[in-house]
Amino acid sequence: MGCDANFSFIPTLSPLEKGHPAHRRNLIHGAYLLPDNNLEYASIDELAPRIEAGDLSPVELTQASLDRIEALEPNLNAFLEVFSEDALAQAHKAEAEIAGGNYKGPMHGITVALKDLIDVEGTVTTGGSTILKDNMATSDATITRLLKKAGAIIIGKAALVEFAMGATGMNPHYGASHNPWNLKRICCGSSMGSASAVAGGLSVTAIGSDTGGSIRMPAAVTGTAGLKPTYGRVSRAGVLDLSWSCDHVGPMTRTVADCAHMMNAISGHDPRDPASADQPVPDFTSGLKQGLQGLRIGVPLDFFYDDIDPEIEAAVRAGIALMEREGAIVSEISMPWVSQGRKINVGVNRPEAVSVHEEWLAKYPDQYSIEVRARLEAASYIPATEYIRAQRARRWFIEKMTEATRDVDVLVTPTVPIQTPTIEECIVSPDGDLIAPATNLLGIFTGVFDTTGEPSLSLNCGFTEDGMPIGMMISGKPFEEVTVLRAGAGFEAAAGLVNRRPPIA
Repeated sequence: MGCDANFSFIPTLSPLEKGHPAHRRNLIHGAYLLPDNNLEYASIDELAPRIEAGDLSPVELTQASLDRIEALEPNLNAFLEVFSEDALAQAHKAEAEIAGGNYKGPMHGITVALKDLIDVEGTVTTGGSTILKDNMATSDATITRLLKKAGAIIIGKAALVEFAMGATGMNPHYGASHNPWNLKRICCGSSMGSASAVAGGLSVTAIGSDTGGSIRMPAAVTGTAGLKPTYGRVSRAGVLDLSWSCDHVGPMTRTVADCAHMMNAISGHDPRDPASADQPVPDFTSGLKQGLQGLRIGVPLDFFYDDIDPEIEAAVRAGIALMEREGAIVSEISMPWVSQGRKINVGVNRPEAVSVHEEWLAKYPDQYSIEVRARLEAASYIPATEYIRAQRARRWFIEKMTEATRDVDVLVTPTVPIQTPTIEECIVSPDGDLIAPATNLLGIFTGVFDTTGEPSLSLNCGFTEDGMPIGMMISGKPFEEVTVLRAGAGFEAAAGLVNRRPPIA
């Protein structure tokens, strides 16, 4: 697949690559520096000043996204529904507001793709299932309302795994979303459409959800930034449930700063969500330019680096070394118990998912995909006593994590342990594995921080020899997203990888 003839793609070495000659091939293969005039790949920091000044119309930006969708959606399958007419109407409204002196801030006029488990009034929320094909939303989800209040343009509903229940990004009802870096490879799940849309330049930003890693895994394999906020930081009212005590909603963007801008728009206490935290909301952009000097980074000695792909380990360790050269204080932490985090996550979220789906599963068993039905039916045999034990273990695990990270600001680890599987490798059938083997590997690291509810960010730290992005995960303490975003922005600025674009660009 060749590059667009309208652009001159010039491979360059970033500071990260220059500092680590042994890893250069891993980091530069298949990555290209995009010209500054490419509107579809511009960040909020680049777009917002132009929109505010009147140099760029929200209508122009929205039309550029719609043109991009028309051109590339047949290859990517990132959307379940595109709101073409309504998005342009929203953009014209934003244009008039700004021209009238009512500029609302950095999200004003910025396109957003919403994962299709988030309600938008007057549109269908399918949850990626045929069971809910006629599920018309009668009101906006809180996150939708807040984005509209900030002036964002809701451009469409992004594809997802059926009921957000899966790590591979496969959906037999609506098809898999394809990875812009290699159309034969997955985007992971379950927020695969959100990741594909952002990585492919179809939308400036997107919203995903994360119960076991569904924001961060797709971000990792598509070279984007995805933040799972602290549990309760962002309201889930109007969002389809998977697991009430593990579900998170958060931003998926091209840069760490863009995650911060979105967090400023979508955070805050919401009485409509019983789990919503009544905590002060900071300016999430406040630490972006503080750099890494003095930041205390913990590197786990256990689990996160055990038996992982060597290219992934090399890239993440190179990233940590770069952060240390930039002034971060790096220390190793013994966490022999940390592997239990993913097991606890599954022990909690599967029974909760069964409670959500019990009625539908009884009425419409044949409308579930093979994989999701197999997981739900297996989980239905978990006794209530085991669920209670898992919740008790969760409290123990949170206490252990709090104690182990007392003297560090963030943990830095790989996001996923394996290289990005192909779509073909993740197809399941009644005659084979009912659950794709990759499912049991992809989320083993990310699920740790769904168990604790702590903020966790994935961002790009390099590339494999095959040209696929590698994700690095930065995780912090409850309600300290500002510190996590500071760490991510500091690495991003030092690494110089943020303008790399996939060949589909």
